[in-house]
Amino acid sequence: MFKSDIWLLLWIGLVALIAYAAKPKKPETVLGQQTERYNFFFAAVVFLPVFLFTSLGEIRGDIWAYIIGFESLDTTVADVFRNWWTNEKGPGFLLIEVLIKQFVGSDRNSVRIVFGLLQSIPLVLIYRKYSEDYIFSVFLFIASGCYSGWMMNGLRQFVASCIIFAALPLLVKRKYVPLIAVILIAMSVHKAALIMIPIVFLVQFKPWGKITIISLIVLAVVLYFYVGNSDWMSEETLQSAKGSNPLRIVIAAIPTVIAFVGRKRIATNNNGLINILVNMSAITVILYTIASLTSGIMTGRLPGFTAIYNYILIPYLSKSVFDEKTSKNIRAFFILFYLLYFIFGIITGTV
Repeated sequence: MFKSDIWLLLWIGLVALIAYAAKPKKPETVLGQQTERYNFFFAAVVFLPVFLFTSLGEIRGDIWAYIIGFESLDTTVADVFRNWWTNEKGPGFLLIEVLIKQFVGSDRNSVRIVFGLLQSIPLVLIYRKYSEDYIFSVFLFIASGCYSGWMMNGLRQFVASCIIFAALPLLVKRKYVPLIAVILIAMSVHKAALIMIPIVFLVQFKPWGKITIISLIVLAVVLYFYVGNSDWMSEETLQSAKGSNPLRIVIAAIPTVIAFVGRKRIATNNNGLINILVNMSAITVILYTIASLTSGIMTGRLPGFTAIYNYILIPYLSKSVFDEKTSKNIRAFFILFYLLYFIFGIITGTV
């Protein structure tokens, strides 16, 4: 991250003040409960600088590799389908690139904008609908460095992640057939999406129950040995690189720990969405732990499939689990902690 990135946080502060003064919310029913949500236009405006920053701003990370690959692309739609099962880099991703070049444009801005939209739209739609504080969720997404670390560096895998994230309504309603279909589509973009097939079933168990804990342990053990003894994510010669920064384990563990402290209230409320989010949070800790113990940038990016759910869980933990005073303190803690984490990332360039 760079000093120029701080403008994103300043923007979030500004729209938070605008929202407080103008109150651009409207009544909406979410999961059978009457509540209030920002209209889609305001929600899009809040996220717009993130989209512009990642789609038209400074080129970082492996974006150059995607641009070079796109500009040299001479494949047709027919070629993609003809070689669908032999393509190791994601035939679905290649198909999107071919369609962009054929119908949108062949310049680098065209491909960056389309992929920026494929990432941004699901994030806006899901956070706006399911977060109890949409602006807070966007703040967490920015301050955690996800906009740079995933939307720009590791773009293909995060496109797959956002495709699955857009299917959260299916996950909540336990509509597994269309949900698995969505995951298979995401796998055509990046095969690491395979990891979400067992996860979408595991997260349906009640948090902290015996079955859930045993399932999480089994998942951790299987993933550790599987990742450590296979080359299924060795593409782009990234398997030999170092794993994830252990500091990310701490970051991921905080909402999990707070959810554990408030587990009795969470169990009493028995909110299906929140149960899913708590389990996703625990799985994120497991994935970051495995990523730090193994090698490979690709392994370190696996949490990108689950960590984005934390930014719905954290506003809930900051509002609906504890008494008013404790909730305010938790919210203040998250804001301060993520600000410090963001600044640390700017200073060191290591987060």
